[in-house]
Amino acid sequence: MLRRLIVFVVPVILAACVSAPPPPPAKIAGGYSPVVEIPVDDPNTKFVTAALFEPQGAGPFQAVIILSGCAGLGADVGIVKRVNADYLPKGIATLVVDSFTPRGVKDVCSGAEIVSSIRYRVKDTYAAKVWLTQRSEIDSKRIFLQGYSHGAMTAIAAIDAQWPTTPQNGFTAVIAFYPYCSAKSKFSVATIILSGGKDDWTPAKLCEEITDKNNLEITVYPNAFHAFATPGIDMTSLGHRLLYDEAATNDAQRRALALINSSLK
Repeated sequence: MLRRLIVFVVPVILAACVSAPPPPPAKIAGGYSPVVEIPVDDPNTKFVTAALFEPQGAGPFQAVIILSGCAGLGADVGIVKRVNADYLPKGIATLVVDSFTPRGVKDVCSGAEIVSSIRYRVKDTYAAKVWLTQRSEIDSKRIFLQGYSHGAMTAIAAIDAQWPTTPQNGFTAVIAFYPYCSAKSKFSVATIILSGGKDDWTPAKLCEEITDKNNLEITVYPNAFHAFATPGIDMTSLGHRLLYDEAATNDAQRRALALINSSLK
């Protein structure tokens, strides 16, 4: 009887192993490849996805975590290409993080999620930093945040001295493109804010009204609109003008590189 049972059970187990479907591929907006999974502290989401771009050579490389605007990575493909063209040849790696797609979120450009999503994105940035520090080719002491609009708000929140973040997990510096600013923000690390003077979505005036300007440098481009760093953009979204400004973008990236390079001194 035992022999007959073994003969029956073994084929069933083998069949189950053979027919088990492979896990679905990790998804990321923007068509980036290869896609990596970063474990996060979220009861409803096991991981977020990201794409790591590394310079040639062995490292260790400085690294910049890129945080997209409210419409997600798909809308910021041009930004990532431009940033990588600047950073990779200079030995700076980038990690492009997608907090939205793994959560089934299309965008957070309107509604209550504008604010609530910042909370989980802040956690995601720290998870991304932990993931990067585990890689031997990355310089764990020189990891930066570079965010755009909603991503810039997230970056500022992640280093705001008033937020309950862990000091030893702090970032080296922050580069914030056209964030919506709060006058009460406090900056625990060097931060540059780059805003458009004609931006009526995240007005530069709000950033200039920040009370505590320790560790903070603000640059306003008088004729630039919201999303001025998005190559080729020229549209209206939710009643706001979005327009690419090459001159402003070039200067902003120059300032970003100067901030990153200053950490080497």
